[in-house]
Amino acid sequence: MTVVVGFLCSDGVVIAADSMLTPSMGNMGVGHHHGKKISILAGSSQVFCFAGDLGIAMRFKVMAESVYAQMQNVALPLDYPLAITQNIMNQLRTTESLHAATGTNTLLAFDHGNNHQCCVFEGAMQPRLLDQDHYYVALGSGKLSADPFLRFLSDIFCPDGPPTVSEAIFLATWAVQHVIDVNPGGVAGPIRIATFVLDPITQQYGGVALPDEKIEEHREAIANAAETLRGWRGSFGAGAAEQPNEGNAEVNAPVEQQDADVPEMPQAPDLPLPQEDENVAV
Repeated sequence: MTVVVGFLCSDGVVIAADSMLTPSMGNMGVGHHHGKKISILAGSSQVFCFAGDLGIAMRFKVMAESVYAQMQNVALPLDYPLAITQNIMNQLRTTESLHAATGTNTLLAFDHGNNHQCCVFEGAMQPRLLDQDHYYVALGSGKLSADPFLRFLSDIFCPDGPPTVSEAIFLATWAVQHVIDVNPGGVAGPIRIATFVLDPITQQYGGVALPDEKIEEHREAIANAAETLRGWRGSFGAGAAEQPNEGNAEVNAPVEQQDADVPEMPQAPDLPLPQEDENVAV
């Protein structure tokens, strides 16, 4: 049981996940354990995350690390994840476990030509690159709860396209926390997040795992956002309390006066989003 959220941002990639691992016996879950689903691969040059079968995911992880050497030989960004799919599917076929491919979804952040990419492997390990028009994705059993909420958040906070990495950390934290709160079971904290960003000194892309205290700062920002919404909602009650009730005077009031009694929606506040520390060591 899992929820994984990925954002292709204007300046990098953000991947977030819960920490619940569910070992199974056949199709029956036999326990709940906590563990990490996000990994920094190949000398911090890739970020990997999975939802589904742990064994197949680990085989995919090893394949992504070994195939990375071919990156310099591929012409298009999609060629690299296609090579991973071809290799992992051949391996699954030779070990008579091809059916297991449909039970595992993965996310992989990498760079091609010094441009950041985020690839989602869905279905039978089929790759799809996120782009400027389709820049977020949710995977795992929590997808049913995460997808509608991600649409809600993106409509509010991303009216002009993909968010920045700082904004996406906030949005991904909120989405994963939402799924943890509303899911009937099998999705649990702590929330884990990694970014894939350009190092300003080396001018090379790399993965950075956010420390727990940074993630907690974003959870506090979520609480502040909720409090702001509650404060705006309270303005309706204040407006109603100030309006006198004198028979049908309100009905006969001029239209301008009626409109004036409706509290205006305040401007959306600039939430003090925490800034990620690009120098955090993995």
